[in-house]
Amino acid sequence: MKRGAPVLGILVTFLILASSAFAQTPTASVVGRVTDASGAVLPGVTVIITNPDTNRSTEAVTNGDGDYTILFLNPARYVLEANLAGFRTYKRSVFTLEVEQTMRLDVRMELGELTETVNVTEAAPMLNTETSVRGDVTTKAEITELPLADRSFANLAFLTGSVTPKTDGADGAFAVNGARADNAGFLLDGMNNTQRRNTNALMNPSVEGVQEFKMMTSGFSAEYGRYAGGMLSVVTKSGTNKLRGSAFEFVRDDALDAKGYFEPEKSDLSRHQFGATAGGPLVIPGLYDGRNRTFFMATWESLRSTAGQTQLQLVPTPAMLKGDFTGAKNAAGQPISIIDPLTKQPFPNNQIPANRLNPVALNLVEFYPAPNLSGDSLYNYVAQGTGEDSYDNFSIKVDHALGATDRLSGSFFYRPSDSCDPLGNKGQLPYFGTCNPTVQLLTYAKYLKTISSSMFLEASVNFSRRTNNEHWPESGTKD
Repeated sequence: MKRGAPVLGILVTFLILASSAFAQTPTASVVGRVTDASGAVLPGVTVIITNPDTNRSTEAVTNGDGDYTILFLNPARYVLEANLAGFRTYKRSVFTLEVEQTMRLDVRMELGELTETVNVTEAAPMLNTETSVRGDVTTKAEITELPLADRSFANLAFLTGSVTPKTDGADGAFAVNGARADNAGFLLDGMNNTQRRNTNALMNPSVEGVQEFKMMTSGFSAEYGRYAGGMLSVVTKSGTNKLRGSAFEFVRDDALDAKGYFEPEKSDLSRHQFGATAGGPLVIPGLYDGRNRTFFMATWESLRSTAGQTQLQLVPTPAMLKGDFTGAKNAAGQPISIIDPLTKQPFPNNQIPANRLNPVALNLVEFYPAPNLSGDSLYNYVAQGTGEDSYDNFSIKVDHALGATDRLSGSFFYRPSDSCDPLGNKGQLPYFGTCNPTVQLLTYAKYLKTISSSMFLEASVNFSRRTNNEHWPESGTKD
């Protein structure tokens, strides 16, 4: 035990220092310098930043150089106040902090009594002078108001310069600055949210539960340096002192659609995407009142969708399935000769004798339909099938203030889903599609503490898992 104590002390010290330098919490920070009217720095000034929606305050004291730093602020609205005996109280009106933002707010104090107040209403500076990171923040209003295909917030990352769609068949979600699409990473409330399999997002939270996100494209610090491309950092909503909720449903149906140009008949479509949210202070009547201290946010979203699909395909003719390739041509319209692998000579009249046909292949022939498209087109068959897609997306987040300098936060995300693509896996026919029931899970707990004006502690633990059970639709098993 005596030998282990120094090792434990060194480990704790390392964690404290590392956390202050490389905190991955997707929060905002405020830094600045406090001076008097002559420009001289003022040490010992108490700077207080308050979230008016939760009434939670965080404070710091300026050091000998008059500088202050306040970390671990959730993206939200804030007001700032500075106090020092012999000077008027300084107050700055409401300003907004964004995810991964470091805002500089310098304070100029005037001589007077503490009971006197100097109110500053000027806008907060928009220019980033504290970090070299390049990227764009997509706000809650943009996520809510801009149209989203499939209601996936990550599609808004393409609004950021140098972010482009991945190439067909590539891993990942998008390419940044010309790097491979599998060289971009994802963070969810500061937790690693990147799949090891293909570097896509492991957990996709509901749009209703996302506060905002930042697409960082270059210049970010070493804490994000796992990938050559960009980093998408998402912060989810937290509860406030007001109890709020919402409910929604988006509907699409084939009754409102026309038949596609290449479709023999109109494809089926029935898509219902619905859910609800609830958030506020944690209050248990007669037992606990969490106003100004404990807050929760719960989200739920579900999808039930059936959608028809249509593809142009090339299938063998009934004569070909019997070994008769008379008149067979390639894509350029040139005749094709069927070569006998034993004699290296063409089969007479391009016809394979019945006794040379493989019995296994003859069993497979039964699954191929006859062509249903005529003409000079390269394709002779229109394949149609109905795919099914469903999921249930749940999350809950709890924030608790232990004191003025300590805060706990925890979340649980769970998303089971099931999808069947009748023409998936590059299959030509609905019979050869693919199904994939999956489960996405991510949970974490986080402890944040302000030790001093220059030392901070962040301790967190998280667990994530994603399962893929891809199988053939007709097998009824997990292949």
